[in-house]
Amino acid sequence: MIAALVIASVGASTSARASFYAYAVEQTNTYTFSGATVGTFSPGSSTSAAQIGSPSGSEAHTDVADALQSYVGPPGGRPAENTFTPKGQVTPDYARGDTLVTVPPAGITTNNVAESFMVTAGGNSAAAGSWSLSAPITVSTAGAFTTTFNYTNQVTVIHTGVPGGTVAADFGYTLTIRDSTGAVVFTSSPNAVNANASLTALGSISTPGSGTLSITSGVLAVGTYTLSIAGTEDTFINSVPEPGSIALMGIGMVSMVGYAIRRRKALAV
Repeated sequence: MIAALVIASVGASTSARASFYAYAVEQTNTYTFSGATVGTFSPGSSTSAAQIGSPSGSEAHTDVADALQSYVGPPGGRPAENTFTPKGQVTPDYARGDTLVTVPPAGITTNNVAESFMVTAGGNSAAAGSWSLSAPITVSTAGAFTTTFNYTNQVTVIHTGVPGGTVAADFGYTLTIRDSTGAVVFTSSPNAVNANASLTALGSISTPGSGTLSITSGVLAVGTYTLSIAGTEDTFINSVPEPGSIALMGIGMVSMVGYAIRRRKALAV
């Protein structure tokens, strides 16, 4: 994953010489569980956005189920809260991340997005969204535990930059079960809900996907466990300045705003 990136830049130019776009979205719903009794879920969510561009800045939020959207970009270009459809290649330069989780009795649904669009030569941009759910589960009869859910995901990267640079996006989903001592007894990272794409040359990649997925653990002994589910998205853009302009630019650096609710925290007891 591209989370917790440190974005290094050779400054930011006001001239629009490049065009880079990255978008990653992950949505899940209609969860069912069998093989154990599932307790009350505890959600967590975080978002972040940072860039050296026009404008430059950073923003980050954490919450229980609905972290506020993080956005850096033109003030009039901020999407409405909990907008998970693409903003697209408009109002550059911007980076945004947003997350929303619902839990029973309404039923589990997860939505999170990361998106960036940059035309500034020599700029950098990154965005992220993250969510986690954890709950105790009780196995009364030794056997496997199964989780089934629906998913809709997409990762898109477009590189039309001149002279060059890197654009990347990814999303991922992990389910983990720990025993009463905190030891991991099962972990799964299914390919259907994990993807990444990157370009260092001109081109475009778009990989949408949707369907229903079942994840089944190995045999669990009778006892109490902790179920953890987590999802993340990230986008990253590094726009290379024109060689003739490097001498006119200062050296800059932005540290990507880290997750307060990281995947590894979601997997902790």
